[in-house]
Amino acid sequence: MLEARAEYYCSDHDFGRYLGYSRLHEFDFSNLSSFAGATAVMRVVDCGRNRFEFSHCFPHQPNFPAFVCEALDKDGETAIDLVAWPLCQPRRVLTMFGRCGILGAWEALNPTRYTFDAPLIVHRTPLDWLKAGCTGAAIVTGNIATRMLLDLPGKLAAQDERHGREIEALRRSVLPKNQVLVPSQIRRVSA
Repeated sequence: MLEARAEYYCSDHDFGRYLGYSRLHEFDFSNLSSFAGATAVMRVVDCGRNRFEFSHCFPHQPNFPAFVCEALDKDGETAIDLVAWPLCQPRRVLTMFGRCGILGAWEALNPTRYTFDAPLIVHRTPLDWLKAGCTGAAIVTGNIATRMLLDLPGKLAAQDERHGREIEALRRSVLPKNQVLVPSQIRRVSA
């Protein structure tokens, strides 16, 4: 991760596009660096399986401009992954290492966040999370987020009914249906 961060900091960033994208979505710059780490617009390559790499590592592969931010761990300081999405497709979220379950993990896992039964706001996309001033959380990688969501000490507030169903489907997906057998499914072999 340290090597990837160093490469990220030294890569060619499209500052003009970054500034335009940030202004378009009215990012709060006072929260951006504190909660989303370093952010940039740069060209990336989709490596499949929701992973990306910097375009200069694969110069002959198709690439696209993406917004990239650091994913901070539950301590709110340690970068554990890089998260990216195409500028025009904020629901197509990619990670560099596949380690990030949710953005805003430190807030989601903090028990004081749920004081007076206040729910954690779960944003539909990382872009929505950034637009909200990095409050609440945003799901990045479903299978990793599911385990984290099960450990949350309070309730979640989805963006709408459809988003609520998506989060509920994640919760139910922890174990495959055919992994748990009930007595009627177990055949007894007679001796």
